[in-house]
Amino acid sequence: MRYVYLLLLYICYVASNGDKEDEIEYRKRRIIEQLMNTRPVLLPGYQLVTRHVGIDVFMYRSYRTVAVVFYPVTNDLSDARFTFQCEELHLNNIGSCSPKEVVIHLKQGSYPAVNPDGYNFPKTFVNPVLREEPIHTIELLSNGTNLTYSIPNPKPGIWYALAYIKWQDPRAQKVEQQGLVADCHTIWYTDLQHKVEESSVLINCYTSLNVNYATLPALYKCKAKDNIEPIILELNVINTTISSANITVRVQSESPPTKDDYLIYCAFDPTLNNTQIINFHTHPTAMHFIYLDIIEGNTSDIANCESYDLKNFEENQNRSLTDLMRDDTDRFFTFAYGLPTTDLLDMTSLVNVTSSEIRVLRFDVNQFIDIGGSLVIEASLLMSAGYYGGYKRELLKGSLLGFTEDNQFFKVVVCLSVGHASIPLQSGQCRFNDRVTQALFVLNSTDSDSIYDKIIIPYPEAGLWYVTIRLFCDSVVCPCPTSIDGTKYYVQTEKGDEDFSTFSNVTRNGETDCNATVLLSLTSGSCISGKCSNNGNCALNTFSGLVMSYCSCSAGYGGWDCSDDSRVDSHAYMLVSIFLLTLSNLLFLFSIYVATIRLYYVEAIMYAFTMLFSTFYHACDAPAQVAYCILRGNVLQFGDFYCGLMSFWVTLLAMSIIGLSLKSFLQIIGAIVIALLTTWNMHSIVAFLLPVAFGVLVLLGSWYLDFRKTRFFRYPKSYYAVYMPIGLILVSIGLICYAFLQTEQNYKIVHSIWHMIIAMGVVFLLPDIRRHGETPFLPNRECFKSPFYSYFRCTRPESP
Repeated sequence: MRYVYLLLLYICYVASNGDKEDEIEYRKRRIIEQLMNTRPVLLPGYQLVTRHVGIDVFMYRSYRTVAVVFYPVTNDLSDARFTFQCEELHLNNIGSCSPKEVVIHLKQGSYPAVNPDGYNFPKTFVNPVLREEPIHTIELLSNGTNLTYSIPNPKPGIWYALAYIKWQDPRAQKVEQQGLVADCHTIWYTDLQHKVEESSVLINCYTSLNVNYATLPALYKCKAKDNIEPIILELNVINTTISSANITVRVQSESPPTKDDYLIYCAFDPTLNNTQIINFHTHPTAMHFIYLDIIEGNTSDIANCESYDLKNFEENQNRSLTDLMRDDTDRFFTFAYGLPTTDLLDMTSLVNVTSSEIRVLRFDVNQFIDIGGSLVIEASLLMSAGYYGGYKRELLKGSLLGFTEDNQFFKVVVCLSVGHASIPLQSGQCRFNDRVTQALFVLNSTDSDSIYDKIIIPYPEAGLWYVTIRLFCDSVVCPCPTSIDGTKYYVQTEKGDEDFSTFSNVTRNGETDCNATVLLSLTSGSCISGKCSNNGNCALNTFSGLVMSYCSCSAGYGGWDCSDDSRVDSHAYMLVSIFLLTLSNLLFLFSIYVATIRLYYVEAIMYAFTMLFSTFYHACDAPAQVAYCILRGNVLQFGDFYCGLMSFWVTLLAMSIIGLSLKSFLQIIGAIVIALLTTWNMHSIVAFLLPVAFGVLVLLGSWYLDFRKTRFFRYPKSYYAVYMPIGLILVSIGLICYAFLQTEQNYKIVHSIWHMIIAMGVVFLLPDIRRHGETPFLPNRECFKSPFYSYFRCTRPESP
């Protein structure tokens, strides 16, 4: 009956643990409700737009562990105020929670592409720092303090915030056991308040604008047409006799201009000419804001508005705009763009270009549904048969490249921008009004390595994208030396010294008119073209309805495409690690041997299965380069944890002084309960402590009852004085190593020591009472006198 009470006590403990889980969930829900009831402070003129409450934030390991929210930002805003607050939820009564460093990245149009773990971006990636939309980074502590981040004149659209706990090298972190340390969760609160700019006046940019000098400063806005032609803005200033100060003009698209963010910034003197014409390139279909102000003093450091005349726009007279066709599939972020065609098998575009025109291609990246993948852009020159396979030309004299009349030198400059079309320049740069940036590609027919190029853009911004292509002929490098018959000319490359000794001194001027064909491919896919090299898997993170693709790397690889092997252990180190974790289990052979000679057959079988499952689980859990799996990893993991707990359970029952029937009953009950606990949460300390605690209770209870009945100790004095203390010391050391000393860096060594210590501890804990007068570590002498099979017929004393 006593054992029934003990069993009921055990069930009550498990039930109380379930109540504890309910209490933890209630505590978390109550704190989140407190955050929801917190009313943010609204400044005069501001309006609360949206807020996000109780968002879990985790340590950065990959984009699988980031938290993402979005904020809708409307037009005509003078300020957007983002509020952030992080707190620690302490969900148990163990220890305390220290504030953690939380990093938040904020970006307009798409998810911020960052690398908090320090891996380099692949060489083919566009550096996120150089992209048009900047990434705002905010750092704060999870101590409940509010932090406000203000962005003046924000660009309208969807803004995305990405949050995570600051990255720490996992190799230096401790392996913490659940239930032994403080259970801390970081939660995040954020909201957006904005202030509307009400002073702007809607005008027509394509007509003359009358400006009253007395009413300056003034803000106007107008919408650009859906074309790539520049706007010719005519300003007529009246009342210019009030002052002699100059007027400054700032223009920006989609949001009012600031001191550092504008399309153009110039000044003019209205007293010299009260009519000023300003030409500037636009963002097609976008609203443009024009800010006029008065400036006193010297304006030499500001561009003169006279410089924005039609002469600077002559190169734009022959620009053609083509909208690309979209080709969709049924997979996330997988689509392509190309010139309109009925060919369903190939979306590669053959773009014919001439030196007298600029080709502009446009495609649209949709909000939410397109931004979670990677945009891949490839371009190549379509060369003649003189290039081997169309991609390589033969070198003459190691440094000179030969050309014929029909196959002349040329280069193509390709620009890429969001929202507007840039002008490719001969220098390999792109110009948009006063802004000059590096071109996306410079394809050069004289260099076999530069007739093809590729770039990858992670998480492309939503909006209209423009690809601008311009062809430059060989006039940029000629006059060129020719051969004796004048049918060939040569261009020096950077691969060697100039040597024209075999050619005539006659030079030939380069051509100014030429044509070429560019192969252009615009595709999108999850991760990097749907894969992560050969060292990871492409997965999706679905957070609050938002979807993004990311690479989950294996075997120590890192980076966006799992191609960075800078932190991969050497093959020899991986082999040593796996041998330590697997071969350390061989010490269980001694446990099996001792249990067998002492006639503990059930226990010996349990130790054997523990050894097998632990060995094969660690062999399967190793890096992919050296891993070997005989079964699925989750099956082996379950077997390892389950058999390990069962070994503790059957050993405690073997040490107990109870009858064979009760022992069999408890072994079956333990097998069922431990299976449930392992399935529930094999990593929780509760799953370990419950069967061990109940086993110790059965052990001590049986010893007490037997001593009270017989008034003497059942086991030999040597067991109580020598063997059991040694076993307890070994098991205690093993548990300390397992629970407190393991880190990712020393896991292989400490966990191997755990295997060996536990295997040796069992040897000393099993009491040798089924035999009489035998050496504890040697088999019965009578077993040597019979054939091997008769060993299992050795007489065994009856159980007490």
